[in-house]
Amino acid sequence: MKDIIEKSINLGLGIAATTKEKVENLVDDLIAKGQLEKQERSTAVKEIMAKLEKSETEFKEKTKTVVNETIHDFGFATKKEINNLKATISDMQKKKSAN
Repeated sequence: MKDIIEKSINLGLGIAATTKEKVENLVDDLIAKGQLEKQERSTAVKEIMAKLEKSETEFKEKTKTVVNETIHDFGFATKKEINNLKATISDMQKKKSAN
């Protein structure tokens, strides 16, 4: 499940890189149509990218929340819980060997 989530996030990052190129093309089209001044290009691209990055961050946070809730709802053990169990088992084995 973690692998699927990581692949989804990586896909999102790849989309973000492609998005900048698309945003630049969109802004260039607006300039060509006279709807935006050429000197505003850099600012327009930065503003649009900032809004997209904010949306991406919010999406990641919501996704993380949903995944954590799903893990909890299904009763899956967390990595921390598994490590605690391993430590407990190891301690018990050491005590048993000492006797």
